[in-house]
Parts: sequence; C-alpha cells; structure tokens
Amino acid sequence: MRSPASLVSPSRVTDSRLAWALPLLFALFPGASALAELDKNTNQLSDVWELQFSAQGLAAGLDTDNDGFTNLQEAAGGTNPFDATSRPAIGIGAGSGNDVEFSWQSAPGKRYRIDVSNTLALNSWQPLLTVDGTGEIFDLPISTAQGSQFFRLNVSDIDTDLDGLSDWEERQLGLDPRSSASERQATSDFSRVNTEWTGTSVVTVGLLDGEINEDWPDKGLVAIRRTGGLKPITVNLTLTGTATRNTDYTCPVIGSQVTIPLGVREVWVEFTPLADAQTEGAETIILTATSGTGYTLGTTTAATVNLADASALPNPKAAARFLIQAAFGPDSDSNDADTLPENVEEVMALGFEGWIDQQFAMTPVGKLQPYVDWAVPNGQGLALYGNYKEFAWWGRVMGSPKLSPTAPASPVQPYDALRQRVAFALSEILVTSDRPEQLAVEQQGMANYYDQMVQHAFGNYKDLLYAVATHPVMGIYLSHLGNQKANSALRIYPDENFAREVMQLFSIGLWELNPNGTRKLVNGNPVPTYNNGDITELARVFTGLSFGNNANFQLYPRDFTVPMKMWDAYHDCDAKILLGGLNLPIRTPSNGNTGTAGLADVTAAIQNLFNHANVGPFIGRQLIQRLVTSNPSPEYVGRVSAAFADNGSGVRGDMKAVVKAILLDPEARDPAMMDAPTWGRLREPLLRVVNLARAFNASSTSGHYPLDQFSTDHMQDPMNSPSVFNFFLPNHSPPGPITQEGLVAPEFQIINASTAITGPNYFWNAIEGSLHRYGNGNATYIVRLQNDPELGMIVPSNLINQDTPSGASAMDPDPLLRRLDLALTGGTLSPRQFQIIREAMLRIPTSSWQWHRQRLRLATYLIVTSSDFNVQR
Repeated sequence: MRSPASLVSPSRVTDSRLAWALPLLFALFPGASALAELDKNTNQLSDVWELQFSAQGLAAGLDTDNDGFTNLQEAAGGTNPFDATSRPAIGIGAGSGNDVEFSWQSAPGKRYRIDVSNTLALNSWQPLLTVDGTGEIFDLPISTAQGSQFFRLNVSDIDTDLDGLSDWEERQLGLDPRSSASERQATSDFSRVNTEWTGTSVVTVGLLDGEINEDWPDKGLVAIRRTGGLKPITVNLTLTGTATRNTDYTCPVIGSQVTIPLGVREVWVEFTPLADAQTEGAETIILTATSGTGYTLGTTTAATVNLADASALPNPKAAARFLIQAAFGPDSDSNDADTLPENVEEVMALGFEGWIDQQFAMTPVGKLQPYVDWAVPNGQGLALYGNYKEFAWWGRVMGSPKLSPTAPASPVQPYDALRQRVAFALSEILVTSDRPEQLAVEQQGMANYYDQMVQHAFGNYKDLLYAVATHPVMGIYLSHLGNQKANSALRIYPDENFAREVMQLFSIGLWELNPNGTRKLVNGNPVPTYNNGDITELARVFTGLSFGNNANFQLYPRDFTVPMKMWDAYHDCDAKILLGGLNLPIRTPSNGNTGTAGLADVTAAIQNLFNHANVGPFIGRQLIQRLVTSNPSPEYVGRVSAAFADNGSGVRGDMKAVVKAILLDPEARDPAMMDAPTWGRLREPLLRVVNLARAFNASSTSGHYPLDQFSTDHMQDPMNSPSVFNFFLPNHSPPGPITQEGLVAPEFQIINASTAITGPNYFWNAIEGSLHRYGNGNATYIVRLQNDPELGMIVPSNLINQDTPSGASAMDPDPLLRRLDLALTGGTLSPRQFQIIREAMLRIPTSSWQWHRQRLRLATYLIVTSSDFNVQR
C-alpha cells in the first residue's frame, strides 16, 4: 500500500451551532508521501489520474481550481482538479438533536480514515473510523457531548493485489484490483501498463452481430478494437452501404468518430433498424475505420451489417429463441452447408404456427418403452449398463432415428421435439419417480408411465389425468394401488395419499383461482379448494384398484405396463359426496375384475376435477413456467386458461390449444420482453445439458445414448425427483431480490453450494470428453459432442486432426462466436461477454498442444456457464 498522501480537515466541534460556524483548514497529512504509483513523467502526479481528468502539465503544488486543495492532494483523493466542488473534504451538517454529521464523497479504490484529536498536537491524533470507498457519499454522526474536538480526513491508496498499481488506478484502467494479472494475462498488470503506456494503438474492426431485421429490435453490433496502447484515442469512421442512416437505421455515433477511453480495449457501435412499409430487399451497412492520430490500422478495418425487411416469417434469432422454449434449442448437422442450425431454418421457413402444426402431425409417437423393452433382455449381454428408461429418454430428445435397435430402419422415426418437450414439462407436474425401491427396478413400467405424457401431450388433459390415476406406477408411488374399502373391524382404511395429491398437484391446487391465475379472495382471505372431508371422500373412490395383469386382487405378479384393474369387491360402492357437492350414487358391484361400479366412480371423480374452474389457470401457469417464463402476467395466464376452457370448438382440455396458446402468446413471442427484468426463467440443469448436446449434435458411434446419473452433478434426472413435489416447487422464491419483488424462480431450488460447482465442472469435462458422468468402458457407447464444424471455424478443416496446427492458420474467432451465440443463447450473448470470451480464447497460444480444441472448449464453456445461456429470455 502506498504511504498515505492524506488530506486533513481539522475542525473543532463543541456543539452543532459552533460546528457550523467553524472554517475548514486543510493540510497534507504529516509524513505522507506524495509519489504516485505510475508516474512516468516524474511530476509527482499519477499518470492515470492525469489522463482521467485531462490534467497533464499541472504543477503538483498548485491549486488549479482554487478549492483549497493542491493538485497533489486532488490526485491523492482521486478528485477533479478543475472542479472546485470535487474535492476530498469533510462536509459538516446537522445531525439528530444537537449532534452533527460529517459526510464526504468516496471513490472506489481509496481508503478513508477519520482521525480525532482534542488538542491538535502532532501526536494526539487517534483513528476513529476507517472505510474503503464505494463511490457513494459516506455519513458519520458525531456527538457533541465530548466537548471540544478536532477531526480530520485521511485519504490513502490501496494496492490489494500488491502489483504496484493502486486499486483506484486499476479501476480506471478496467483492470481487476484483486488480481496482479487481470483476466489471467501472462504478465502482471503493472508490467503491462508500464509497457503499453506509451505504446501505439493498433485498431481493427470486428463483427459481433451482422444480421438485423426491421421487425426485430435486436441491434447490429460492430466492435472497434485496439491493441498495444492504453491512452484514450479517437478513431475515424465512415458509414457506407445501401441502407440510409436515419431512414433505414439509427446509429448513436456522433459525426464520424468514436472514442476508445482510457484503458478500454473495445467499444461497440450499434445499429438499430427502423421499420417502414416498403419492400426494399436486403440492404447493407458498412462501417470502416480510417486512419487518424494516435493509432495505426490493423488488417481488418471494415464490417458489414445486413438489414432485412420485416417479414411474416421469423428471423434466425426469433426462431432460435422459439426453439429454446418449444424444443431443446437449436441443433447442429455436420452436413449443413451454412452456420444456421437446421431446425432454425425449419422454423424460419414454416413460421411459428406452421412449425407447431407440423409437430402436431408427426407420427408415430416417439415413445420410450420400445427401447426399454429391448434393453431389459439384451442390454446386460451387450455391456449396456445403467438406467434404460433414461437411455431411452435421451434417445428421444436427441432425435434418434429408431425407437429401438430392432425397429425398422425405414421409415425414420420423426423427431417430435415439441411433443417430447411438452411431455417432459408434464412429467414435472404429474410426478412419479424411480427413487422408491419398488419402482427403481421397474424401468419398463417407468417408461410406460412417461409415455402417457408423450401420448397425451397433444391429446386431452382429462384423458391424461385418467391415465395417470389408473397407472400402476402412480398407484405404487402415491399408494392407492391395493387400496381397499374401509373395514373398521379389520382396521382397514383407504390410503388418502393419491386423493390429496391429485387435487393439490395434478388438477386444482390449494386455493380457488380466478381465470387469470390470481387467488379468489373472500373478505380479503384466500379460499381453499378442498378440505379433509373432500380428501376422505375422494380416497373412497380410489379403492379396489390393483395390477391389470392379475386374475385376482393380489399384488403379485406385477405388470407395470398395463393400466390397473378394478375389483368391485374391494371398492367402496356406497354413495359419496365429492368436491363441489357432486353426489355419486350407490353402485351395484360387478363380478371379478370387470370393475363396472368402481370405474364409474373413478370416471366421475376425474370428470369432476377436470371440470373445476381451477384446472386451466393452475395447470396452464405451470406449463408456461416450464416452457417460457417463471412469472407470467395474469393476462398471459388468462389467455392460456381460456384456451384450456374452450379450444374454439367448444372442447375443454385440448392440449394442442393450450400448447399453441402458450407458445404463440404475444408475451412469449414479443422480443421486447427479453429486456423486461422479470421475464424469463432459469434453465433447468438437465435442459442445459440437452441444449448443449443438441447444439453440437452429440452422438455415439453405436447410436445408443447410455446417459444417466445427472443427479450427481445437477440434482436432476428424468423421473427421478426426490418427491411428488418435483425437483423444485412452482412457487419457490430464493431469498433476496426475487423474494422481495414478490416473484418466483423455481429452478433455483436445486442450485446450491454443491451444484454451483459440480454443474460447471461437468460442462468443462463434457465439452472435450463425453457427456457421461462416470465415463463408459465401451468406446462405441461414448456420447460426444460432434464439434468438427466448429473446429473448422478455428483452423482450416484439413488441420482439425493435427495436434498442433500452425499458428499462422488461426482464423478470426468472431464467426465462431456468432455461431455459438445463436446455437446456445438464441443470439442474446452480450457484447461484453463476447469480448471476454474472444480475448480468453486468443490468450491460448497457438504453440500449445491442441490449441484449437482448447480454444473451442474454453469458448463453449464460458458461454454455457454464463448468465446469457443459463437464463432463458
């Protein structure tokens, strides 16, 4: 730390009136050093301070702005020597009662100490308070009860990383005061600054975002970069092309120059498209850097931004954003002739609704059970070990061309991405899990249960609710399989577990809702949807159900792939009063497993729940949360709820209508929502892995996707939640600003001190290794990212497989980052992130082993661990 070049403001305080009347006296703190850390011109003033305030040529001992402080003192305080109101002084004001209050403007990187003395004698000063500057005004209350006292302000520099540059100087230069080698540079910050202080800046131009549309608010971005210098420079520019400024686009550059400030390496020029009614075809904006004072030009001095007309069809960014919501993100194809993902081009060609309709029409349905049925008898013999239902799930979300290895090769199984995405969302609402021991070994049954979500994703919610209620996996999970009618003598009573959860979680929720999802209030209080009596009555309905393969009511043998059967002999056939006063009559039992009476009760109960007004807003809001945003507006929920109530043809519960309403809603499609601070959702960890896998067309040479155990790093696997309440609650709100704003962020419930480390570590290993958590002994089963197309954007394709390609072959990283930005973040990567990632890549020397692969690995890793990727906008 530099010796304190401190500023003294001795003031005697006896009472508040006298304190107001006292003059302020200032002097350099005794024994303080006035030397700046970086003072190449040896004038006792920090060179960084001089540049910051354009104060070159000032004498250290003069007071240029006549504010009572010398230029040396102003430099020590980090204040402006030309502004008399900017000074490192104590202000005195009235406090509470007769007390006074000291205040002073702080600067980040400076340390402030208040000293107190009763006599002003040299050795009488004692420290009262020491604080580090934040850029805010500090207030210090002082009591006048101590009698006559003097106070002074001591300002000193901090050098946290002990690299020879003060924290204040590092902040002005954009360096990290906590690291002696900011941004992991090879040399220390002081060495870099000392070397580059008088260096000549070399200016180049880079293209960050070169595609803009009149009907999309995203801006074109061109970077003006410099290397080799730190001082501010003004770069001359020209704007040409077929588009007309202020008619076709706006640009904030004033005149034809842009300034790169002190210490800054990159500034960005934005181009905002202007909509008009004309069809002009593709237009161009060409930015060119031209020669000027204080810099030389590098090799790339121009960039072209393409401006397209408004269109009824989506542009690439709109399509990519849509696929992150409606599918598993943009994909990759090694045979693709351009850098646009294939499914992005499909959405661009079909439009949002056209793509949805195409997905609705895809057959056959991509179920999980065919693969599991094959794997159970064959997998062990082929050294295919693990959770087969999860292997099948991965095969479906990755678009495997066959449902099982023995399925016909033709026709190819269509990639029904929307159905699979909706099914996954439904599986997190109508939850079962293979964590109970009875279900952990029933992979075929678990796959069959999940296939109910797949089958009914585009069907009717009533049918799905009935299929769930009568499925043996749910019967075991929520313990209504084997339920018998009450017999007090034998102490037999119906289990109420499923009866409670089918209402609380699967249909109506805990509170009466308005159609827009807000709670109904009576006298200011929310209204419960049901009570204990409703649970008890409904539990009577779900008696008499057992495995559908049995000839009797016994629990063995067990087949988890067929619906449960009803045995009326064990069903409570007496009259019941269900939710809302629905009367179920006394039923006449049928013989054997016909179950006429019991199934009539089940059908009536499911119909009763399905018709409840809560189902549309309750289920609709959760599906919005799973697909689009965590905090949908009441209006958004209301529109989805209306689609649930009536698909336009008088049909209630039509899932196609609901899915369309969610994905085509103005809030979901409006790009302006991306700038709303409460919009979007944290991507689920598992979906982040899938998005990465899709973006790089991950596959194994065998065609299998033997992937599981993601709960180890991410606390999430398909159908493996810790409870019926899913991996996270729909109303979970993490402590802090989100809770304070009355918002929710469900996925944060599985982000903790462990997964915050294991998740990123997984991605680092997966990018250049494999997607497996524990590896795979069979090389043909290893699932890897297929990244040759991206490697071909770092070095020429013929050099990809070399261990150390020639450094001269290194290609401009900007096109690669634009490709990764679209495929992984939907084109939302911020320019600052773009710069950080690009510079980090280029710091990997081309002389290092497999430098091209390590550059790609680092770029991908920095994107998938960024907020731009992790927060779905």
